[in-house]
Amino acid sequence: MANSQGLVDALPLTAVPAQRAPRQNWILDPAQDMAAIILAPLLVLAVALIMFATLGAVAATALIVTTHIVMTVAHHLPTFIRIYGDVELFRRHRATFVIAPLLPFSLSMAAGAWLIAHDLPIENLLYVFLLAVIWDPWHFLMQHYGFMRLYDRHNAAPRKLAARMDLLLCASWFIAIMLAAGEWLAGLLEDLYQSAGLPLLLAFPPHMISALQQLSLFVALAATAAYAVYLLWCRRHHYFVSRSKLALFASSFGVMLLTYTPNALIEKLAPGWSFKAGFAAVGIVHMTQYLAIVWRYNRGLAAQPQRARAGWFSRVHARGGWIIGAAYVALCLGYGELLTTNWDSRWLMALLISLGLTSTLMHYYFDGFIWKLRQPDNRGPLALPALANTQPSTTRDQAPASRVALRQLAYFGIPLGVLSVGAVSVWQGAQSDYLAHLLQAQKLSQSGQANGAASEARSAFALMNVQLPIERRLVELHPSADRQAKLALLIYNQSRLEHLVLPTLAHRSPDASGLAEHREHVREAANWLQLALDSGDPIAHAGRPQMNADGGRRLLAAWLREIEPERSVPH
Repeated sequence: MANSQGLVDALPLTAVPAQRAPRQNWILDPAQDMAAIILAPLLVLAVALIMFATLGAVAATALIVTTHIVMTVAHHLPTFIRIYGDVELFRRHRATFVIAPLLPFSLSMAAGAWLIAHDLPIENLLYVFLLAVIWDPWHFLMQHYGFMRLYDRHNAAPRKLAARMDLLLCASWFIAIMLAAGEWLAGLLEDLYQSAGLPLLLAFPPHMISALQQLSLFVALAATAAYAVYLLWCRRHHYFVSRSKLALFASSFGVMLLTYTPNALIEKLAPGWSFKAGFAAVGIVHMTQYLAIVWRYNRGLAAQPQRARAGWFSRVHARGGWIIGAAYVALCLGYGELLTTNWDSRWLMALLISLGLTSTLMHYYFDGFIWKLRQPDNRGPLALPALANTQPSTTRDQAPASRVALRQLAYFGIPLGVLSVGAVSVWQGAQSDYLAHLLQAQKLSQSGQANGAASEARSAFALMNVQLPIERRLVELHPSADRQAKLALLIYNQSRLEHLVLPTLAHRSPDASGLAEHREHVREAANWLQLALDSGDPIAHAGRPQMNADGGRRLLAAWLREIEPERSVPH
């Protein structure tokens, strides 16, 4: 649906004659709306739970995530069909529709060419999608909000009041759930650091997220109480309030709360469930809803020959029917499959990644204004009643092409430029994996190359000192077992390198104070590893992808013996 404030404020809340009680409006029809929009979160969750029960957590998560990736790109195509098919819309925004895709595509291809020229993995180019990851929550929220406003369009309450109450309810719970999930924010900040060299997570004071989680929950509960009062006020004044709207809110945010946040119920229903699985499952719902609204719009547009694009667009959408609808869905899925398929050719992969980025950003950006239903041209195909005192749509892109290009530079060039500069610094080795240096130091030491071993050890130590505060902050943001185990290993390795290895490589004996400090660090590392093991969750992580609970317990026992030689760990 739409992700812009324009859609929200535009929906009609016109008074309905008292003698005619308004009936619920639908996007497609009651049955299709229930399946594709209103109850879609519950239906997709049910399918996901069945997959977990039959395939197991690992295979089910992989299948759900893959489906989500394909469908995410697939639902971009209807945006472009809508733009191309609406003659008047394309005329009004011609310059933007033509110029806007050029910058993200060109910049992404240039970065891909740089990687190929320097013989670096083409997968590094995926850093460009960090901008889409940041934009996605706003887009997701505003689509849901837009559907709520559509279903409530017969409400005769003051339009601004109704719109603001719906937005308050949606936004407050969306923010509360995303913060309670923890993993989304921690993962984004980690990706920004590892892929683009931006240590933004260090800007978060300790325990800030915990405080924000509590505050956001309080705001969401207060907003719910205020919304309940608003509904009672509507009932008292005999204003129509859509039950479908309320059902959509309950199903969407109920499923989000269940699948995004750690809880005993989802763990019981689907052992091994993760935020990744929940995010992908709810994301699939986002796609089905969007396919439905664009199909309805284009069907309505085809009934206006003076506005619908002549040729295949008008013929296909004018016919409609299940066969045409199925072909429409298949075409979109084919588009998604094409742009998300892996190929051996690095140049082809650079092209597909660049097209995927451009498709994603244009979907978000164009949706921000093509669904503004204050404009009469956008209301007709959805069979929305006319609003009073509205002016006909006017051409937006009256500015010269150069000014439009400057606008796109601000939207896309600046953020992608910042990400690209950071990514190049990562590719050039400003950030490296300390484990690689540590292993190289060990190899050189075993072959008798003491100077080389010392150099690699010092490089590893310097990188550890940079990485340690990052890992501590990530554990504060999202204290998962794998992050705790990773932090434990980093604390131990950094201390051992500082107090034992480096002095030895420098032909010095470790001093007593250094050994005492090392024991304290080992004790801290053991505590973190114990926490990770006690959770029962997987402790494998980057650098130790094969690490399991048994290996973790053996490692813990060795650390404890290093602190207290007589101490053992119960199995």
